[in-house]
Parts: sequence; C-alpha cells; structure tokens
Amino acid sequence: MANHYFYAVMLPEALKQKLQQATAGMKSSLPFQRWVHRDDAHITLAFLGAAEEAQLEKANRLIADKISTFRVLPLVFDHFGTFGKKDEPRVLWAGIQESQPLFDLERMVAGCCLEAGFSLDRRPFHPHITLARKWGGDRPFAAGMLDRYLPEPVPFSADRIVLYRTNLHKTPKYEIVQSFRLADAQNLK
Repeated sequence: MANHYFYAVMLPEALKQKLQQATAGMKSSLPFQRWVHRDDAHITLAFLGAAEEAQLEKANRLIADKISTFRVLPLVFDHFGTFGKKDEPRVLWAGIQESQPLFDLERMVAGCCLEAGFSLDRRPFHPHITLARKWGGDRPFAAGMLDRYLPEPVPFSADRIVLYRTNLHKTPKYEIVQSFRLADAQNLK
C-alpha cells in the first residue's frame, strides 16, 4: 500500500500534553477503539492521499513561496465534538475556536495543492484535532458524555505547517517530510 501524505498545522508540545491529560480520563469511560498517539496530534489542512514525488515537490515550492505572508497563528482549543452517527461516532475530536487566519492558511495550502495537480476533498474546512476513532461501546454514544470533560480554553501558538507521510505500521504513524515556519509578527513589515 502506498504511503499517503497531508499538510497540517503542527501542534506545540504544551498543547499535546494538555490533550493527553484530557484524554487520559476519557479512555476509561469512552470506549473508542483507537486512540491517537499524542505525537500524531495535528490540524489537517489538506489531505493528498498517495502522491507522486514531482507533485509533492511542486506543492512544497508553491507553499514555500507563499508561507512568508502568514504570521504565527494564535489559536484556542476549547471544546470536544464528534463526527459520524450521533449514537456511534467514527471520530472524537478537540475543537479550535474559529480563526480567520487559520481559514486563510487552509485556503492557501489547498490552492497550492490544487495548482500542483492534487484532487482535494472539498467539504468545508472544520479545524479539529482527532483524538480517537470508531465508537466501540455496548451502549449508544450520547453527546452529554463529553460534558464532564469540557476544558478550560487553552490558548496556543501554531508556528509551522508540515507535510506528513503516513506509516500505518508504525507508532507514532505520521512522519514529517517537510516543515514550513510561519513568520513571526515582528519579522513582518
């Protein structure tokens, strides 16, 4: 099976620790079948799937040319949610407060990927951090099950995006192929 690739916002270690603490209690009471390794936590910007080296190189060049116009992102993690069936969700995620700069960054990355010849899923961008997959409980999931885990808002700064390669038979399973630093506010004129 070919490796898959995706661009994502890399999360700072402090946020990964907070997420690990938050999910520690969840694991015993929310029976999802697969929990994401803390080092695999990220915010996906564009999923590419299998890719040719030339396409990846072109997308990387295009992103490198445009990334300098984007500043470090001030973001806030402040809620949990799910995707999939209400009573049997396929994904548990940590939510990020709406951020126009994050949406602008996603739009730029997606545009570069399209220009490089990739076909992207065009569902609306819903920034999140996947925590677990595939509900495995004996009883149906209910949204109220997350209430006891509601976090205090956790502000963090995202200072880079990365191109990840998926290695399904390793843990952690995402490997950084390329990294792009966002500009520090004081370095922009």
